[in-house]
Amino acid sequence: MKKTIILLFLSIILTGCLEESKCPGDENPMSGYMLGEDVHTTLVENFMKAYRENNISSAKDMFAPDAVFSVNDTEMSVEDMMKGFSAGHKFFENITHSNVDTATMYYNNGRVFTNLWYDWSAVIKSSGETLTAKGYGWFEWQDGKVVEAYNAFDPTAYNAAMSTSK
Repeated sequence: MKKTIILLFLSIILTGCLEESKCPGDENPMSGYMLGEDVHTTLVENFMKAYRENNISSAKDMFAPDAVFSVNDTEMSVEDMMKGFSAGHKFFENITHSNVDTATMYYNNGRVFTNLWYDWSAVIKSSGETLTAKGYGWFEWQDGKVVEAYNAFDPTAYNAAMSTSK
C-alpha cells in the first residue's frame, strides 16, 4: 500500500512537470520580460552614484551622442542635463537615494527600457533642513547606449529651496 501511494504521488508530480506552462506566451509587442540585474541596471545605478558624488560627467559614455534627457517633460541634451544636475550641488549637500528599485524591461518589439523608482533626499545648505522627494525615471537603450531618458518628481520644494538660497 505504501509503495502504491508513493507511485501515485510520483506520477502526479511527473505529470505536473510535463504539463505545458500555465502562463501563456504573450506575443503582444508591449509584453516581454524583465530583469532586476543586468548591464543596463548596473549602468543606471552607476549614473545615480555619479550624480550623488557630483561626478556626473563620468557617466556620459552611457548616452548616445544625440540622446535626449527629459526632466518633468522639459527636454534637454545630455550636456544640459549634466550641468543642471551638477548645479543642484550648489544648493544641496549629502544627496542620497534610498528605496531604489531598478529593473530592465525587454519588450517583444525589441525596445529596452530600464525603469527606476527612488527616494531622493539632501540637506539644504542655506537652512540645514533635509528635503525629500520621490522620483521615477526610465532610460531607453539602443545598441548599448541610452537614446532617451526621463526623470519625474515634484519639483516644488526643490525649486523653493534653491530660490531661497540665492
